[in-house]
Amino acid sequence: MKKSILIITTCVLSVFLFQAFTTSNPPMFKNLKVLPKDISKDGLDSVMHHFTASLGVKCNYCHVRMEAERKMDFASDAKPEKLIARKMMLMSIGINTTYFKEIEEEMSKKKDFDSTAEKITIDGDSVKNMLSYVTCFTCHHGDPHPQTKPPMEHHEGPMPPMPPAPPPPAPAQSK
Repeated sequence: MKKSILIITTCVLSVFLFQAFTTSNPPMFKNLKVLPKDISKDGLDSVMHHFTASLGVKCNYCHVRMEAERKMDFASDAKPEKLIARKMMLMSIGINTTYFKEIEEEMSKKKDFDSTAEKITIDGDSVKNMLSYVTCFTCHHGDPHPQTKPPMEHHEGPMPPMPPAPPPPAPAQSK
């Protein structure tokens, strides 16, 4: 009896000792602030490829290239473009969760919609295709600096010319 208790105690202590000296896998990527710390390599690559395609840029647009080592320093925050990308990700997440998730849930509940001509049945896949979530491409369309003004032409022909900007105010005279 004493021998079996000794063996069981030794086994239990061995398990605890092995766990104490075993470390969990550290995160694979460093300095992730918005993306999940445990994102897979494929998941991170997918996000980064979306960024490069949506902005028409390469990795070095946001990430620092270390010429001496001839490799990228992906963890560095030295480039302001990387910080802007994080803010834009948070903005997109905010817009999508605030405005589109609720609409998707509501539309997924309703299967039949009456149209003026016919009854339309909408399935879950149709809902996902109809709802265009806001992504980098929504605004950038392959340009790192998206347009902030509408094109000068619209569907009815050219727009009339804009009036000239007023002159700047005269500087105040000091007495």
